[in-house]
Amino acid sequence: MTELARILTYQGIPVWRHTRVIQWAAQILSAIVVVALVAWFFANVANAVQERGISYSFSFLSREYHTPIGDTFVPYEPSDTYLYAFGVAALNTLVVAVAGVILATLLGIFIGVIRLSGNWLVSRLALAYIEFFRNVPLLVQLLFWFFIMLVLPPERDGYVIAGQLYVNNAGVSFPWPTGTGQPIATLIWLILAVVAIIAGFVVSRRLSRREVETGRTSYPVLLGCAAAVAIGALGWLLVNAFAGDAPLAISTPEPQGRFARIDGGFTARAGMIVLLIGLVMYTASFIAEIVRAGIQSVGRGQTEASRALGLSQLNTLRQVTFPQALRVIIPPWISQCLNLTKNSSLGLAIGFTELTSVAQTMTQLAPPIPIFIMLMAAYLAMSLTWSLIGNLYNRRIRFS
Repeated sequence: MTELARILTYQGIPVWRHTRVIQWAAQILSAIVVVALVAWFFANVANAVQERGISYSFSFLSREYHTPIGDTFVPYEPSDTYLYAFGVAALNTLVVAVAGVILATLLGIFIGVIRLSGNWLVSRLALAYIEFFRNVPLLVQLLFWFFIMLVLPPERDGYVIAGQLYVNNAGVSFPWPTGTGQPIATLIWLILAVVAIIAGFVVSRRLSRREVETGRTSYPVLLGCAAAVAIGALGWLLVNAFAGDAPLAISTPEPQGRFARIDGGFTARAGMIVLLIGLVMYTASFIAEIVRAGIQSVGRGQTEASRALGLSQLNTLRQVTFPQALRVIIPPWISQCLNLTKNSSLGLAIGFTELTSVAQTMTQLAPPIPIFIMLMAAYLAMSLTWSLIGNLYNRRIRFS
């Protein structure tokens, strides 16, 4: 018994009385119970699916889809496979999500900052915007913008602005860069453009650091953008000189045929425009409140000290207040990015062929269970990517 008691002790305390041992035992037991329940649930689901003869195979992905997709950012034909069509729809959702997050963040920061303005009228207008768009359901807003879009004239009678911009109830068409007959020249210039963007970012960072160290205004954003544009333009001239042709050409939209269908350029379809407007306006109202709360979380003494040092109100916000507020802003901002990405599935209600819309159409000709498994996995991957980006940035600024 003495030997057994010695074995059943940890740090001189019997294991049945040791707090840490009890906690670990409880966690292991809980994990076993949870895993068993999940396994039991999925086993029952699998048995039910098998008994009813419901297919859950992914073999259909190699078959031809035979269904058109209205909005695409890459070449697509109805003869393409289910897997490729799913990828096209996922790209549609990804483009809307990324563009929506960028635009909603910029608009939300602007509204959140002017919400704190000392001008009574400007502050109240920002408050009215926030309260209106935050409290009206997103689906109602999307339907509102959808019917506003339908009021516009058809393509043959649409508005033409400066002979380049076409606005009608089918969408908005505008000039767009396209490749020339020399794809190598286009590829080289795109690489140089990426280098120019990186160089502009480096210039901006160094000027910002010098501005902090010396206190002299250096205009880092303006000069960083100027450096990127200058390097990109120089690369354009060099490629044009060596290749004998411009790396990119501008395709302009033009009405064609009896019904004046717009050909050339890039056409943002009505469904995409409506979805983007709705998502941006709705999400920006939440981001604005997050920004306002983040700025107000910074001690008033920080602002007073920066003004005492001679910083202007804009420089105080840019260099003192906002960087400190980011610690509070980033976590809820990540949640809004996730919400915007998931809310893009409401494009189904206004005719935009995003991921959920295409997946629902696929269920008419293919087994629904694997389709919705893929759908959930796609949204999960996009959401986790936003979380990863936000968490990495939040960890970077946590102790800065």
